[in-house]
Amino acid sequence: MRRMLLLPLALVAALVVVAGAGADTKTVQITRTGFVPAATTAVAGDTVTWKNADSTDHQVVANDGSFASPILKSGESYSFTFQKSGKTTYHDSFATSRKGTVTVTAPPAPAASVTLSADAQTVVYGNSTSVNGIVTNQVTSGPVSLTAQPNGKGSQSIATATTQANGAFTFNVSPTIQTSYQAHWKTTNSPSVMVNVAPRVGFGRIGRQYNVKVTSDLNYSGNYVVVQRKRQFGGWTTAKRVFLNDNSRALFPLRLVKGRSFLRVVLPQGQAGAGYVSNISRQIIVVTR
Repeated sequence: MRRMLLLPLALVAALVVVAGAGADTKTVQITRTGFVPAATTAVAGDTVTWKNADSTDHQVVANDGSFASPILKSGESYSFTFQKSGKTTYHDSFATSRKGTVTVTAPPAPAASVTLSADAQTVVYGNSTSVNGIVTNQVTSGPVSLTAQPNGKGSQSIATATTQANGAFTFNVSPTIQTSYQAHWKTTNSPSVMVNVAPRVGFGRIGRQYNVKVTSDLNYSGNYVVVQRKRQFGGWTTAKRVFLNDNSRALFPLRLVKGRSFLRVVLPQGQAGAGYVSNISRQIIVVTR
């Protein structure tokens, strides 16, 4: 009498083991002369399906006991999903000399990506911020380079850092004009991150005169700023429009109502220049008697 393996009813009922999403399926034909192909290669997570292409019964059994099919009649199939790498030898319990192998390799490591973000979307001219990112394969002590492309100029490499725990890295940057940054690890590039720059607007008082100074890479001769006074019940009203001289400065008088006035200077977007955004000075308090 031929020897047959007794299998749980649940395994007999479920002839197919569903493979993981995105996995492949390999097919092996069980023929009168043996398994075709006799050697199968797969990746962890792949499924191998054995189909009885013979007119007699067959049963697929792993030598190490990791799987065993029910008795397969002609036309029936059995599938098994391999989760671990390694080589498994199997045989036909109805003809033990007929053998096959499945060699499973580990799935390829996912491709690394590089993230990048800025601590501040806008900085005042002369100030710094940080751009931070992660190499997603969490490589430690790996070199990451940073390139910068200032407004109207070409891209240039400006710094190199080493990844820390979990693949994290940080660069301190001091853009003087709107600048796009990008991090690079090996051949992988991060998305670009833009940091805007607002000209520095200085505002003060010298005796009875008021002083304004706008600072960036540009010269603001002929451009104007708007002096604003805070309303009693909130909001701001224009007190004066002031044009800047060749030194990007202005010294001017200002007539105010009696009492306490809160003043500030606004550099409008249209006066900030290409590559810059609008800005507002500090507030000063003036008491008029």
